[in-house]
Amino acid sequence: MLHLNDNPRMSEGEGANTSGEPEAPIWKVLVFDSFCRDVVSTVLRVNDLRDNGVTMHMQLQAQRSPIPDVPAIYFVQPKRESIARMSEDIARDLYELYYINFASSLPRALLEEFAVQTTASGKSHQIVQVYDQYLNFLCPEENMFSLHLPSTFEAIHNPSMTDAAMNSLIDNIVTALFSVLLTLKTIPSICAPRGNAAEMVATRLDAKLREHILGSRHNLFTEDADDILSQSRRPVLILLDRDFDLGSMFMHSWTYQALIHDIYDIRLNQITIEHTDDSGRKSKKSYDLNVNDAFWARNADQPFPEVAVSIDDASTAFKREADEITRMGGVSSLDEMGNIDVGASTKQLQRAITTLPEMTARKASIDMHMNIATSMLDSIKDRQLDDLFQIEEQLTRQSKTSILEAINDPEKKNPQDKLRLFILYFLANEGMRQADIDECEAALTAAGCDLAPLQYLHKLKRVNKMNASVASPGIGPTHAVTGGGGGGGAMGSSDLLGKFSSISSRLAGFTEGSSLGTIFSNVRNLLPTRKQLPITRVVESVMAGRSSGGGGLGIGGIRAGISSATGAGSGGGGGGGNAVSRMLDTFVYFDPKQARRGNLAGSNANVPHHTGPHAAANGDGAAQEAIVFVIGGGNYVEYQNLMEFSQQSSPRKHIVYGSTSIINADGFLGELSRLNAS
Repeated sequence: MLHLNDNPRMSEGEGANTSGEPEAPIWKVLVFDSFCRDVVSTVLRVNDLRDNGVTMHMQLQAQRSPIPDVPAIYFVQPKRESIARMSEDIARDLYELYYINFASSLPRALLEEFAVQTTASGKSHQIVQVYDQYLNFLCPEENMFSLHLPSTFEAIHNPSMTDAAMNSLIDNIVTALFSVLLTLKTIPSICAPRGNAAEMVATRLDAKLREHILGSRHNLFTEDADDILSQSRRPVLILLDRDFDLGSMFMHSWTYQALIHDIYDIRLNQITIEHTDDSGRKSKKSYDLNVNDAFWARNADQPFPEVAVSIDDASTAFKREADEITRMGGVSSLDEMGNIDVGASTKQLQRAITTLPEMTARKASIDMHMNIATSMLDSIKDRQLDDLFQIEEQLTRQSKTSILEAINDPEKKNPQDKLRLFILYFLANEGMRQADIDECEAALTAAGCDLAPLQYLHKLKRVNKMNASVASPGIGPTHAVTGGGGGGGAMGSSDLLGKFSSISSRLAGFTEGSSLGTIFSNVRNLLPTRKQLPITRVVESVMAGRSSGGGGLGIGGIRAGISSATGAGSGGGGGGGNAVSRMLDTFVYFDPKQARRGNLAGSNANVPHHTGPHAAANGDGAAQEAIVFVIGGGNYVEYQNLMEFSQQSSPRKHIVYGSTSIINADGFLGELSRLNAS
């Protein structure tokens, strides 16, 4: 799109002039609406736009001055107000040529309206292209996407939600999922639990895919596909409602990316941290969590203590290389490379100058992660996140007394953390006595907690007792990451704290104000246990074409704590496997490529799940690729759990995780609070 919808990957020799030099880029401006701005800013930064020939980027609704002799790329949603504003720009002759790109398919009525308006202005000949890009979703990670539809859980459960509003929401989800599948160039088989929003989405998505396959002149799923093999591989699209597992939305994590999201709320791959200088003045600084950042790519899913060690190692290696380069250049630091010693050998100077940009980028990355880690450690100490994480890792062993001790602990200063801990305990213990619940709620109130989210969960339990399933967090006794470590495997065996103590001394002078060594000395050496969350166990069973036979989903599997529909017992272990099997027996299956006959394509809810369409499409009943989509919000905890499962599978499976929005615990608690008020 940024190359005027021309493929920039040209064959060798193309795009070069007679002198053999690459053609200069076509400079242009980019105009987008708020939604498309977020789509672009999630994956591209200003320097990336400049590298692709975009000199200016502006909001559609902003006041803009004419820029003659320059083409303009418009990237907007197909809405009437966008059509009107673009027609106005064309009539005012703001730019030389117009390349119009819609985030999703432009309805025929709006296309005709656009044609009428531009023809009336006499400027329609300046419109070079009109494209449907099918890019109405965000892609924060390589295997993760978000539809950027906030508060979907709240909207679906709001009693004032009208049928028209619900239909509009479902249609928006279906349209965006169609774009995701089109981007992936795949038509999957589809499965979803019966009776909620997931089934509505599955039914309409199946119909939309069928309509496109059978009724369109051009099948966009086969156009420009990389190869025939990519078309033959068919993943299974697993649609789930957030009600399936509420617990995962409240869990405290200990991995770098999930912890950052919990503390700072990652938005469009960017976080904002408030810093306080020595004089007490506060300032805010934003950091881009760039997928091209090698350190971030290696460490995002690692436990936080290991990330701290990686920062230490990266900075040590950097200082060693920087010292060598500055020695070759005859200067004392990288900042003085402009004053290099002309008497040094040409080869040494060439090497030093060549490596300077890469070294500068590495220094910026290490500085950023050092600042983030330092600020995170302050939050960990202030909120005692390491202690909360350890309690949740061993939740099956906790008693009401230990939970009350954590709630009453004055060192744990964030009331939301205490509320999240109790909600997890509440979901994990369906038989909890009302007197114990009242006692804990009184302690939460005394600790300054807003009980509105918990009150809504009580309402949800009463309303959905015989219908929807709300799962407990998938926390159960499983093997630890490291070999040693007692106490259920939550404590790692390696002496990471011994390494932490040297960080600040090694980085002295590298990052101003570094003090990680003293801070890390108070942080517990915890390594997460390897456990599968409920979503991962369901995905594993669906992809394998069988029910989960062992281990269960954790505490009682898909707990009947708020609904008895799943039938899970009060014990852990095997009950969870039976719960998965029972849940999958309620799934409806669709195959958009399969003709509608009898019980096929959506009407086969009573067919055993291991003979669903995804099994037939893959021959042996095992799918190697899956797209997992949660309606009502997702998070990095589930994403990383699914990625860990895919990486450990043999053969390795490919899983893409998506949701209507990526939201942290505080944001989800806010939705529950508003639902309670409604």
